Amino acid sequence: MKKPQSKSQKNFMWIWIVGAIIVVLVIIAFIMNKTVKSNCESAVIDYQKLAKTFEIQDKTVNNWNTISVDYIGRLKDWTVFDTSVESIAKACWNYQTWRDYTQWLAFQAWAWQMIAWFDAWVIWMKIWETKTIKIPYMQAYGARDEKKLLKMDYTKIPNPEQYKKGMTIMSPAGPIKVYKISKTEITFDTNHMLAGKDLIFDITIKDIK
Repeated sequence: MKKPQSKSQKNFMWIWIVGAIIVVLVIIAFIMNKTVKSNCESAVIDYQKLAKTFEIQDKTVNNWNTISVDYIGRLKDWTVFDTSVESIAKACWNYQTWRDYTQWLAFQAWAWQMIAWFDAWVIWMKIWETKTIKIPYMQAYGARDEKKLLKMDYTKIPNPEQYKKGMTIMSPAGPIKVYKISKTEITFDTNHMLAGKDLIFDITIKDIK
């Protein structure tokens, strides 16, 4: 007859099984993340190659012109945080069902209506010309500020169990991130989502008025 397993042996077995499952899930998440980034990177590179085939017109952007552009906003690791190009949005898991991707982004050049330097780099560009610009974080959304981490006691938060670490929620001040959860409090990160990050934009001029 087999010797029955002790309670400690059974507990150890369950710990080993749960640990193995966690490892497998982490590996799957890593592979999926790599696949998404790889597909996104390929989509952006294909767009850049296509942009080089566009027939550039002679009309040039000058100060105060109202212009329309297509753009891809991304980070160094090819993560796309915003884009007006539908194919890129779908490839990079950034597609927004409410957005009309047939509408280009319109603004006035050199009027500081956009993030710093975005509307300055377009000066002298021509219709259907594409340019890749890099904006250091200090000229974009600034550095991350640890003072903007807001700690709140569970008793002061309605339905605290609904919050999970890493999730983004909307507040009157805009989107904020759940930074940390402890047994007694939740820490919210009120920094801008792109604070501390260098930004890269691929910009294509579509119209000049």
